[in-house]
Amino acid sequence: MDYSDAIDTLLERYLALLDEYTILRARLSQLQTGMFQHLARANFSAERGMRYGPDFYDERMQALRQVSISTTEGRLPIFTVSHSSQARGEESGGGGDDDCPLADKQEKAAVAAEAPPVGEQQPVPAGTDTAESEAGPKKQNARDPLRWFGVLTPLSLRQTQASAAEAVDQVVPRLASLSAEMQDLEIQVRRARKRRAKERAATTKQQQSVAGGQVAAT
Repeated sequence: MDYSDAIDTLLERYLALLDEYTILRARLSQLQTGMFQHLARANFSAERGMRYGPDFYDERMQALRQVSISTTEGRLPIFTVSHSSQARGEESGGGGDDDCPLADKQEKAAVAAEAPPVGEQQPVPAGTDTAESEAGPKKQNARDPLRWFGVLTPLSLRQTQASAAEAVDQVVPRLASLSAEMQDLEIQVRRARKRRAKERAATTKQQQSVAGGQVAAT
């Protein structure tokens, strides 16, 4: 077996992964920088006494994303991020209102202010399923963390969430998978080099024994 060719193939694969890893690390740094810049801009333009941070976190918050780890045929881990809010929302009957009390109060106040007086309300047509129409918005009001800070959130805060979501959904899982694969390639390269060294040592020893036998025969 030609270990040199095997080592070259492994190193070629390692360099390709290293290039992708470097690009993703740069993208992650860019996303983190943009995330903190957007968050600072949102806090700068916020109302007096309002600050977007952990002070307004709901202690009953639940994860919207979950990490799952699968393995390939070579026992390499593959990290993926899956969204779990829809499944839990359907199982609980769309009860996402309890997760954002501040947003619900503001939303109910806005709806009450825009509602027409009792005498001017239009009759509901026959055959309209009111329960179904009321359940629709509740299911759409999923456990979005932005709702903790009110109904109308600034654009910079939504950009902060978008940058963080891209980092968590796409960049970080791929970086973790690449790191695991690169570590496995490093182990394979070291093993191949050791086997090549042993093979060369055995070949050298065999050549020396043959040369010694020839000298003894003469």
